[in-house]
Amino acid sequence: MKLILKYSFILCLIISQGVLYSQTNSSYSRIGIGDLVYSFSAPELGFDQIAASVSSTNYIGLTNPATWFRLDMTRFQAGLAYGGLYLSDNTTKDFYGKAQFGGFAFAFPVSQEHGIAVAMGLVPYSGINYKVSQNNINTSSSIDEYNLLYEGSGGLSRAFVGSSYQMPFGLGIGASFNYYFGNLQYSSTAQFQNTNDITTKYETTYQPTGLGGDFGLISPNIAKLFKSNSISDLRAAVAFNYIAPLNTDTLLISSSAIRTDTIAFSTVKMKIPMRISAGLSVVFSDKYIVSLDLASQAWSDYSFNNVKQSDLRNSLYLSAGFEFRPKQELGSSNWQQTIWRAGFNYQQTQYKVNGVGINQFGISAGFSYPLSFANTVDFGIEAGIRGETQSNLIQEKFIKMNVGLSIGELWFLRSER
Repeated sequence: MKLILKYSFILCLIISQGVLYSQTNSSYSRIGIGDLVYSFSAPELGFDQIAASVSSTNYIGLTNPATWFRLDMTRFQAGLAYGGLYLSDNTTKDFYGKAQFGGFAFAFPVSQEHGIAVAMGLVPYSGINYKVSQNNINTSSSIDEYNLLYEGSGGLSRAFVGSSYQMPFGLGIGASFNYYFGNLQYSSTAQFQNTNDITTKYETTYQPTGLGGDFGLISPNIAKLFKSNSISDLRAAVAFNYIAPLNTDTLLISSSAIRTDTIAFSTVKMKIPMRISAGLSVVFSDKYIVSLDLASQAWSDYSFNNVKQSDLRNSLYLSAGFEFRPKQELGSSNWQQTIWRAGFNYQQTQYKVNGVGINQFGISAGFSYPLSFANTVDFGIEAGIRGETQSNLIQEKFIKMNVGLSIGELWFLRSER
């Protein structure tokens, strides 16, 4: 317990330097609730960000609560996330990069014999951070030319607590209770080139709150049916993420150098569609893991105040990951016990702009370097490309990095009498 408290204190010092900034998301994050966050930790980012069928003792997976059945010690993990974004269209190019606290999770086993574990945490669900300008606008001779600046920030987060259980015949089940909350801010500013005209800014704020849950299944070890010497573990899994309609306070404010007015205030419903994830994982020789996953979400059914958005479509996320997890042996150096990861993904995002769907490709890598037994410093990185420059769209080349700590200790052990 002292070790967890020690590293948690160190992490808080790091966080205090990082939370002064905000992560840069896609310029398309002005649509809907922003960019979806599939992973919050470095191990997931460097490996397979969904990992619905991967049950690990080294980190806490969040897609499928049924995967917690293998946890063998109390574990705490958290980290810092960095996002860099290189934007380009037919005429201009620019780069943005910032960082923030990525979230945390805490879990402990209750009964290893029955696969009972309890986990809780606070992680992001979506993120918004963009700044887009439209210059030299003049649609009428009666007004001067002006520039429009669109900005957005915030996102949706979830706090969760859940548990797993493994049935006698090996089927794992799990569920978590989630509380969703957020602060989504959008603004547009009209900046007139004539200094005698008054700059006007419109700000819209959404504050959604509500409940939901994650439910998952993971199969028994199917490899036993094949009696293979090379395949030591083979599992399939499915998970569901459900969010009840969120009560959303909305506030619209108009401000200028003269005065600030609250134009409208109301509470409406935000309906976020269910996410379905499925995966298959294979372990070779007890140290090589290959994982294939997909996640689907019907964003065409998303609605705000019972109104659907025409620039949203159904999303599909396909990913594959590889992990090399060496066996821990006495006398091995830290580098010989380092866990290595790599992966790639394709995403049909929920965004549709000017009738064109926005797709994304990404590759990732990472490692977990042992500090001591069961404690690691984790690093994950992903690089990819999103969108295109045709049809007056923006192409984004992005990089994401996550650095964190994963701390494990033995708690709640009965002493021999």
